[in-house]
Amino acid sequence: MVLGTAQFGMDYGIANVSGKPTKKDVFNILSLAWERGVWKFDTAPGYSSESLLGEFISTNGLQDKVKVLTKIPSLDGLSDYETIIIKSIALSLKNLGCPIDVLFFHNPNDSILLLKAPEFFDGLLHDYPISSLGVSVYEPNDVEKLLGCPLELAFQFPFNVLDRRFEKVEMTAGKRYARSIFLQGLLASADGLRSDAPKELLVLQKEYRNMSAFYHLDPISVAISFAIISDLVDHFLIGVDSVSQLNEIIKFDQYDQNEMANIDLESLNINDYWLDPRNWSLV
Repeated sequence: MVLGTAQFGMDYGIANVSGKPTKKDVFNILSLAWERGVWKFDTAPGYSSESLLGEFISTNGLQDKVKVLTKIPSLDGLSDYETIIIKSIALSLKNLGCPIDVLFFHNPNDSILLLKAPEFFDGLLHDYPISSLGVSVYEPNDVEKLLGCPLELAFQFPFNVLDRRFEKVEMTAGKRYARSIFLQGLLASADGLRSDAPKELLVLQKEYRNMSAFYHLDPISVAISFAIISDLVDHFLIGVDSVSQLNEIIKFDQYDQNEMANIDLESLNINDYWLDPRNWSLV
């Protein structure tokens, strides 16, 4: 389990009705996560949470124990990418105060640079405390176009009980990070969604919860169990904006293969368009 920190620096999540948590609340969440064995954290410069996470790490002396994933901001076709990437890495290391376990490209379109200049990126692994490089992707072809890359890459990809597009995509074992297992909280929240959420998402949420109730299963446990039993997933990301949410997730029941196989997802009226959060803001 990897704790995402997007909620800590901005008003994030379709099910987040309370907004950005306070610094005190963030530290309480991070403390509980650490106490319960969640030692990996996902952040990014664009989340405005790197320095907050770094302060928690420094305050608790966790520099040599924590595993942090962060990202290279979108390069947006800029030609002087080497300078920009080096400056971004330096700032992330300063904010975090610890090594970077995986440095992802935040924009999958930028990852083509891995094919154009593999020596530069291999050099980054030698010159900076970065264990691995990776790409945050949205579509299976984002992975497939990097098949010729000489570097062993990690991938962060959308994957949940309703969205299985990556099930047949080959990625390096041990470096596969599933995100959106709760679909920004839609599959975990029992309190509805934000007031600006498209009505189609409310319908999807209701259908998912009704399906879970039909099989006498907990919606949160279904979402997590699906990620755990998948041969595709090595790590999965969760995001919360309160201690109570994290407590509810941590106490999940793990369902086995047989219990999960009994679920008839074909009975759900799912429009794949609404499984992609990039489409939610277009309404």
